[in-house]
Amino acid sequence: KTITERIVAAEVIGKDPSAWFKTVIIDKGKTDLLTKGLPVVMPQGIAGQVIEVSKHYSKVMLIIDRNSAVDALVQRSRARGIIKGESADLSRFEFVLRKHDVQIGDTVIASGLDGVYPKGLRIGRVSDINQRNSDIFYEITVAPFVDYEKLEEVLVILPPQSQDLAN
Repeated sequence: KTITERIVAAEVIGKDPSAWFKTVIIDKGKTDLLTKGLPVVMPQGIAGQVIEVSKHYSKVMLIIDRNSAVDALVQRSRARGIIKGESADLSRFEFVLRKHDVQIGDTVIASGLDGVYPKGLRIGRVSDINQRNSDIFYEITVAPFVDYEKLEEVLVILPPQSQDLAN
């Protein structure tokens, strides 16, 4: 199977304007084999995941949504943590142990361990590390590679297995 068979291109046709929830509506749904939980990406990196599916449309929760969590790694040092949504241009990289090597400018990628996002997909770049507190974890800010304000077209990654078993 080639990778192109497993990707559905979709257009963003609506956005949730609320401050707390960062979701978009795309013009693909059940008829295009979309199901809840599928990862949504762009060439620059992860956009979010499908959270609701109707016949011809789907709702996507962006990774900048407060409810989003992505299991992630620092590409260079393999330090692991969770990317949590914060705002349109920033995410928090939580639960990264201080004993690990993390530097400003490091690229953060999906670990693949959350079962949603394939390992190695790019998320963003470490933009700030706060070491003032005495916690065992760093306080890290990550600037996403995707510009969520200008989201127009996205790619939905379908599961690799046969679609015959899909409900």
